Amino acid sequence: MDGRLAAFLLEECRLNDTMELSITHEQIARHLGTAREVVTRLLRLFQGESLVKITRGTVELLDEKGLEVLAAHSLR
Repeated sequence: MDGRLAAFLLEECRLNDTMELSITHEQIARHLGTAREVVTRLLRLFQGESLVKITRGTVELLDEKGLEVLAAHSLR
């Protein structure tokens, strides 16, 4: 699931031409077909690894390359 989340964040940022998404954990969960709690847990892990910065209602990508590595592992 971490790779799917990373791929989703990268795709959304590229589609919106920004590194900061105005999106809730609930919205992400619905897109991915999972629970909000799972998304929140993974985003906190990503933040601990300095891949993203999460604030209320936003997710900012800090390490695009790191997220690409995670996303690539999910596609294998």
